[in-house]
Amino acid sequence: MIAELARRRLALATAVSIAGIAVFWITKMPPSLLVPVAAAFLYARGRAALILYATCATAFTLLAFAALVDTSGTRDLLLSWSLFFALALCIGAVVTARVSGSFKVYDENRGSGPPSLRDIHPDDRAAAERAMAYAFWTGVPQIQSNRQRQLDGSYGVAEFRAEPGYDVSVDVNSLVSRPDERWTNADSVGETAEAIAAAKIIESLFGKAWAFDAGGKFTYVTPVAQTAIGMTLDDLNAPVRGGSFVDGGDVGWSRGVHPDDYEAAAASLRHCLKTGEHWNVEYRMLRANGQYVWHRISARPSRDSEGRITGWYGTSIDIDVYKKTEAALLERERDLAQLVDMVPGHLWRLTPNGEPTFFNKRMVDFLGLDVAGADKPGMTRLEGVIAAIVHPDDAAELGASLNHCLVTGEKFSMRYRLRRADGVYRWVEGRAEPMRDLNGSILRWYGICHDIDDQMQVEDALRRSEARLQQLVDAVPAMIWTTNHDGVPTYLNKRYVDVVGVTLDGLTEPDGAPSPLAVCHPRDRAEASQIRARAFEQGGPYVVRYRQLRRDGSYRWTETRAEALRDTSGAILEWFGVAVDIHDMVVAQEALQETERSLRQLVETLPALIFCAAPSGEPTYRSRQLRDFLGFNVDEKEGAGGSRLAGTLDAVIHPDDLALVKTQYAHSLSTGDPYALRHRLRRADGEYRWVETRAAPMRATEGAIVQWNGICLDIEDQVRAQEQLRTAQERLARASQAASLAELSASIAHEVNQPLAAVIFNSNACQRWLKSDPPNIDRAQVVVERIIRDANSAADVVSRVRALFKQSADSRTRVPFGNVLAEARDLMVQEASRHSVRLDIQVSNDIPELEIDRVQVQQVLVNLIRNGVEAMASSNDDKVLQIRVQPSDGAIQTEVRDRGPGIASPQKIFEPFFTTKQSGMGMGLAICRSIVESHGGRLWVEKNEPRGAAFIFTLPLTLEDAR
Repeated sequence: MIAELARRRLALATAVSIAGIAVFWITKMPPSLLVPVAAAFLYARGRAALILYATCATAFTLLAFAALVDTSGTRDLLLSWSLFFALALCIGAVVTARVSGSFKVYDENRGSGPPSLRDIHPDDRAAAERAMAYAFWTGVPQIQSNRQRQLDGSYGVAEFRAEPGYDVSVDVNSLVSRPDERWTNADSVGETAEAIAAAKIIESLFGKAWAFDAGGKFTYVTPVAQTAIGMTLDDLNAPVRGGSFVDGGDVGWSRGVHPDDYEAAAASLRHCLKTGEHWNVEYRMLRANGQYVWHRISARPSRDSEGRITGWYGTSIDIDVYKKTEAALLERERDLAQLVDMVPGHLWRLTPNGEPTFFNKRMVDFLGLDVAGADKPGMTRLEGVIAAIVHPDDAAELGASLNHCLVTGEKFSMRYRLRRADGVYRWVEGRAEPMRDLNGSILRWYGICHDIDDQMQVEDALRRSEARLQQLVDAVPAMIWTTNHDGVPTYLNKRYVDVVGVTLDGLTEPDGAPSPLAVCHPRDRAEASQIRARAFEQGGPYVVRYRQLRRDGSYRWTETRAEALRDTSGAILEWFGVAVDIHDMVVAQEALQETERSLRQLVETLPALIFCAAPSGEPTYRSRQLRDFLGFNVDEKEGAGGSRLAGTLDAVIHPDDLALVKTQYAHSLSTGDPYALRHRLRRADGEYRWVETRAAPMRATEGAIVQWNGICLDIEDQVRAQEQLRTAQERLARASQAASLAELSASIAHEVNQPLAAVIFNSNACQRWLKSDPPNIDRAQVVVERIIRDANSAADVVSRVRALFKQSADSRTRVPFGNVLAEARDLMVQEASRHSVRLDIQVSNDIPELEIDRVQVQQVLVNLIRNGVEAMASSNDDKVLQIRVQPSDGAIQTEVRDRGPGIASPQKIFEPFFTTKQSGMGMGLAICRSIVESHGGRLWVEKNEPRGAAFIFTLPLTLEDAR
């Protein structure tokens, strides 16, 4: 236990020191520090202990002397501290004396060697030496109980610990043995005396040895080994199963072997016993504490002069450290391999000559090949690898860079493109460093490649973005600049330099100080400098307008805006500014202001009452003329609830018109429809005058109403004139009605004139036939029939005309159109003969019957034929009236073409009361168009070739076509 404390004395000293200092911190009592002092003496050895003694002694001496000569009242404190160091010296002496014997072997085994064995009892010294040897060979600490000399010269049992003397990287359990217990040796060694002698020699070297006879029976085992496994010779040789061991039976030592290892170990031993071959085996041996520990066992036969095997001697070395180290190394190797494969990079290794020898799994997966897969005939492996995986544009530079590093030993670093397994090249950053031996010679090169393709793309995009940003900065239609926090210019964009014609060096004030305002007009510089200085003082943005000097020497208005760029603490790093040419805008604003003045003057001087209102209708502006008309301004009238609109309307609108005005105005305000209304408006002198008010909304680009603009026109004189005009029109209407009645009568007379003329003509003929001698009764009878027919025709005309003007339903029947045309021709043949006009009539054979009013259509034909005959009455040329009837798109088209002077006003010829005849009434063609259109047809006039006019009308074949 003491040895164990000695091995952990640093931890013990640290723990008690912390405890003592904590007590001193709480109680403020110096004696509590004696615990850390004792711990220091417990840990200190050699020179450190001497320094600790000297320090305590010096402190005691100085404090005691100071207490003797002290006169300031601190003598008691000095005495208490001097007493403290005196006690510290005493405690140090006791601790050192007490622990030096207990830890002497442990400490000297750590560094000073065999002389410490003199403190161990002579009978136990050999066992201690064997424990030290076994600890050295196996790396397993050995703990023994033996007799050690005490301070009074007597021997007492104490623990002896033997360390390997070198560091072991794995944790192993110490081997504990109790040599003081009595273990037995074989009563009879037989022929194994020579083997036992050899075993004891091995025991002196390795610490454990044993001997057995030719049949495998143990005759000697080192006592330490017996105690380690907890088995005596009798236990080792005791039969377990079967006969003798060499014949296949099992003996006691089988219980000390791991079940999984025993069969192989026993079989190999039996084989060696029978053949005399050397026995070398590894298996797990059971210790007395119940743990299985790996051992390496070796045995050799001893022979007599005839070569016969007389016995076996051997040793077992605890290889638990080796096995655990091997397992740890394998685990570390496995971890390292996993680490190498899991590292997010491509790891590779080169020989000192540059030959690739290793790619990690990630690199192999990336490339799709291993190191050996890149071998190419006629090339070194390095050249083959570069040719196989590196982009052709980068291969030459990479090879040259690697060769340079291989020759000079410099570190390698380069960016290049590697071909991925799918054929895609990706940018990587490769780095390599040499590993050197103690002499500085290069053993190998280790390298790594990081995939930086995304980074390269980002950097390339960033470069393009920076270039584009620079182009943008240079191309933006503004002058951009920056200054440091003191206002010294640091950057001007290209447009600034081109427009102003200065560089950074040229931006200096007259006193030589650099400033962006160096190109400011002298009259504007003071104000601009003041604004800029205030912004610099407050740290806020600023806007300043001034006239800027340009390259051609002219000054143009410029607006400069600047803001500060700050760091995370808020300190100003730079000022960023932009200067925009606003000369045209300033000139335009001045022109706009002048235009606004002119417009205001125009509005104020216009002979109209102009006003403006908010979107809600509240008045916001009245022109001077409106103010003078009303006698008050916008804000001088307020109605109920403070509404100017209500107050104004109540004050100026005639009571009879007020409700209508409010309703109409409210409708316009809610819908946005224009407002227009005539009403009476009260003038300042109290007189109401008629006005016409119009208002329309002025809208923003998105359609929202910004304001209402309106105008009031004084129409009092116009209203009075309209009243007078209305009276005159009423009188004129009555006169027109009388005239229309006369015209209607004349029209009817005009229409029946021709039938009546035919009646008179036939009556005269009848009279002549009756007066002849003898009277021609037959001819007279024919003429009388004609008279009756013409009289009936006149009566029908009157009835049809009356029905036409009454818009009564006409009676229509299906009749051949050729018959209707023949009747009209018979009615007009005498009139045409009287004017020497020849009627040329052509009717198509496929003209069907029409459902028409026979009399009305006949009236149309008679009117058109009469007009054509009368148009050619004064002509001396060939007088021919052409009448053509033919089908046309579901209708019958009739053309009446004359060779008269033509129509001067074809657009008016069908209007009522418009005529080109001296004695005409202007109703004939109007009646004709009405008749044709009532039948679903159309009547129009065209120019006839080579002269004259052509009247054309169509009649539908059926009533359905008419509809």
